[in-house]
Amino acid sequence: MFPAALPPRLGGLWRSTESGVVHAPQQPAELRRARRRAASLIVLACLLAVAAVAMCGSAVAHWGDAYMRTPNRYGEPGRSRPVVMLGLGLLLLVSAAFAVVGARALRRPRRPTVELTPMVVRSNMYGAVEVPWDEILGARVADGLHIDLARPASAHRITGRTRREDGAASLRLYAPATELLPLLAWLREHPESRTTVLAPWSDQVAVRNGDAEK
Repeated sequence: MFPAALPPRLGGLWRSTESGVVHAPQQPAELRRARRRAASLIVLACLLAVAAVAMCGSAVAHWGDAYMRTPNRYGEPGRSRPVVMLGLGLLLLVSAAFAVVGARALRRPRRPTVELTPMVVRSNMYGAVEVPWDEILGARVADGLHIDLARPASAHRITGRTRREDGAASLRLYAPATELLPLLAWLREHPESRTTVLAPWSDQVAVRNGDAEK
């Protein structure tokens, strides 16, 4: 289907990045939208924090009193116990902390599911598993795309909790088999070309990350 000297091209969500060729990276437009949502969460967190500090400060200032003056839901003068106001203030403070955590998670770029580098094939699903090319014996499609390994997958796990599937000498790659399988076969047949084909920011098999939007 492809000339022997040329590797199969990848489309869809495949991109060439600084680590090699990756699947399903977060696109620049998607990352910008996520960061705008993160900015909105930061603003909300600041407002919640200001309200929390005001409520806690008022509660502490009236701690010795049985009641403190507060407007009710109709805007009319009312009264509340300082301990209730302190509890509401702390609740707002916790909500502000959760908003900050959510904003940090939104700003963090999402990791790709599969990475192909000149040295290893890396799966980032359920932790990171890095398999050197020399230990890949083949690839097959059986309930998803799997690569056959010389050793159990547990020997290649870098991060993440050990899974039941790690005992088998195979690793599932969460990427479309119709796109990845031809490239895996080509790279195994042409090991001398991995360094150039999978070099950082190379566009030999996939467009550079961000070029699709230009």
